Amino acid sequence: MKRRFSFLFRQLRRKIVVGVAGPASHQRQAVVGLALLALTEVALLALTFCTNFLSAYIHSTLEIFHGFRLRALRNALAIVSFERSLGIFFEQPLQRWHDAYLGGWSFWNTYYAGVHPAVTVIFLVFILVRMFGWKLTRVNWKRLNEGAQPLSPPPDYAPVAPELASDAYYASDAASAMVTRASFADMSPAQQYRFLRSVWVLSAWLSFIGFLLVPTMPPRLLSVCDFVNAAGANVGACLTTEFSFVDTIGAHGSLLWDWNDESVKTLNNPYAAFPSQHTIFAAWCAMTWIMLVGPASSALSLRSPRYWLRALLRWGSIAYPVVTVYCIVITANHYISDALAGLVVLAISYACVRFYHLFKSRRQYYESVPALTSTLPY
Repeated sequence: MKRRFSFLFRQLRRKIVVGVAGPASHQRQAVVGLALLALTEVALLALTFCTNFLSAYIHSTLEIFHGFRLRALRNALAIVSFERSLGIFFEQPLQRWHDAYLGGWSFWNTYYAGVHPAVTVIFLVFILVRMFGWKLTRVNWKRLNEGAQPLSPPPDYAPVAPELASDAYYASDAASAMVTRASFADMSPAQQYRFLRSVWVLSAWLSFIGFLLVPTMPPRLLSVCDFVNAAGANVGACLTTEFSFVDTIGAHGSLLWDWNDESVKTLNNPYAAFPSQHTIFAAWCAMTWIMLVGPASSALSLRSPRYWLRALLRWGSIAYPVVTVYCIVITANHYISDALAGLVVLAISYACVRFYHLFKSRRQYYESVPALTSTLPY
């Protein structure tokens, strides 16, 4: 079934490319094919980025807000009870300590409001451009100008040496490297992009399911009595005797936006807290950097500026999710359980994508074995 769907998808893509570029110009077909790929990838990434807004629309359409609010409050109190039973409910003391000794709320509120989307977009654009840069180097534009088919050889094909190309004892890269490509470092940039993109997309949509099934009132709303949404309904719980959380963005503001902005009230899901997408995306960025560049740079000299640049980026990528978790907790936008759930979601997404890649690589390799052995002279 999946193979049939994949075949139909490739045929549809081929018809669109030929229909737009025309059957005669192979160079134009190659350009249109790359443009179509870019368009579909950008659309997928943009849609995934809007999961918070989509969850808000679904809840506002299918559920009465009062019931939505009560469900979010029950889930929040359940998380608080769970953390207290484990002795890890330290969000309130941590916020009070930070306010007394560090402060700088304008910075932390702006970090929460802006760094989360900006850094994620930078990493997504980086791996996307890296993938297209690699694909452009694989296209033989002169050969296409002479009339060669633009979609042959396949994009991930790495030809063997010319002296071995006609030897039946040697398999093409598409068959012989299936097992070695199970390692991330041995994948092509296009395969690495698909791997990392799939992990990010899957984790974001798993968190979207969490927003739908487990709406959770964030800590900042537990003690708020006068905050209303775009429809005028009260969003907070007004539990002022039980909790003393401060809505830092509401109290101190940020340089980018405020909860009272009409666009934020209309588009944002106030109860999209479990799991924390801030944690998921920050940990994914760190994972992406480590997997692409590696944690070490021992080949460079200590006197080399590149060594210190790589070291700064390496340690920055590790510190980024830690600082992000600290930020979302002290600004009372998430519980520590939200952050832990985000890490679990990312780990599950990585495991699923990794398992699928290993399964696909092994299946393609073993399916190629009969075709390869049939050409042997013994």
